[in-house]
Amino acid sequence: MGNAAPGRGRILACALAVTASAVLPAAPAAAAAPISAPPMGWASWNTFAAKITASVIRAQADALVSSGMRDAGYTYVNIDEGWWQGTRDASGNITVDTAEWPGGMKAIADYLHGKGLKAGIYTDAGKNGCGYYYPTGRPAAPNSGSEGHYDQDFLQFSRWGFDYVKVDWCGGSAEHLDQARTYQSISAAIDRATAQTGRPMVLSVCEWGSGAPWNWAPAISNLWRTSQDIIYYGQQASMSRVLANFDAAQHPSAQTPGHYNDPDMLVVGMPGFGGAQNRTHLALWAVSGAPLLAGNNLATMSADTKAVLTNREVIAIDQDPLGRQGTVVADDRAGHQVYSKVLSGTGRRAVVLLNRGGSTATITAGWAALGLSGPAQVRDVWAARSAGTYTGSYSASVPAGQAALLTVTAG
Repeated sequence: MGNAAPGRGRILACALAVTASAVLPAAPAAAAAPISAPPMGWASWNTFAAKITASVIRAQADALVSSGMRDAGYTYVNIDEGWWQGTRDASGNITVDTAEWPGGMKAIADYLHGKGLKAGIYTDAGKNGCGYYYPTGRPAAPNSGSEGHYDQDFLQFSRWGFDYVKVDWCGGSAEHLDQARTYQSISAAIDRATAQTGRPMVLSVCEWGSGAPWNWAPAISNLWRTSQDIIYYGQQASMSRVLANFDAAQHPSAQTPGHYNDPDMLVVGMPGFGGAQNRTHLALWAVSGAPLLAGNNLATMSADTKAVLTNREVIAIDQDPLGRQGTVVADDRAGHQVYSKVLSGTGRRAVVLLNRGGSTATITAGWAALGLSGPAQVRDVWAARSAGTYTGSYSASVPAGQAALLTVTAG
């Protein structure tokens, strides 16, 4: 979950966001978890909103394994908003409804680990979480944020066995907290928890880009949201929202191995998207080197959706060890763009030919714009075939609202 839907009482007014300083406070930065590639996995919000229980999470984890997605690299199962209703015991420790979570949260983390998966959990930086301000699937839940309990909560998450924590901003925004300082405190609390348990946790900063996190979050976290939600619960996926989130995530200088701009969860395979939209969406995230967190119902997905999500060539582009974010290298101002991502190895690029226009167009990638010269081999990634060897440029016909995904290798 992030912020919420217009017309459904879930969108946060921009006036609530307090723009943070472009630099962190002088206090020492905490270390983020040592990951080397954008996180891949599945998150519960897009399909289930707050209507989650252990049985829902177990079923999706089982499908992640049986579908081959785990073996393709999707290892995190992230439990989003709805797992906790703000209750604590006399010592201030988080408590949950054991009818919904038999054995508590440690039991579900253990189940995920037993499947060869990693466990992710969710909280808010403020006193109240998003479920209090924008209940979606459950009644409003007060006190479901971690403010005032940072050390206690993140140590509890770590002791339960969680490997990843997403920290939302609904309470932080309502309270006019400072983004950079607040998340630095959270990161430091995670560091202290790790020192006690030996279990590092990936930190996902989710303040929706309201405080320019690309300027400060790389020093303290692994990924940071750059925009509002890509889909609001109950709505259909739309390419306009995909493109808006893709555009908002263009901060290439902030991205390095282990630290990633996050344009939000995937809507591949969700209502409103067919195969062409799914492939265009995943191509954009891959050329960005973005986290790949599926949000569809894995237990009911089509064979085509599974094939898109598990395409090893596309995943390899996203997970390239250089960790670069692709950038626009050609734009004719008519909606026809070329994006290029530098890949590891000599003279290798991932290239997206994106047609934002209203009709099919021929889009050309020139070698000079890609930083290449001489003859180069072109591969059509989705077709899984060589397109031939070309000198100087390559052109392809791209339908309206779609993208071609290529690799280009010179030398």
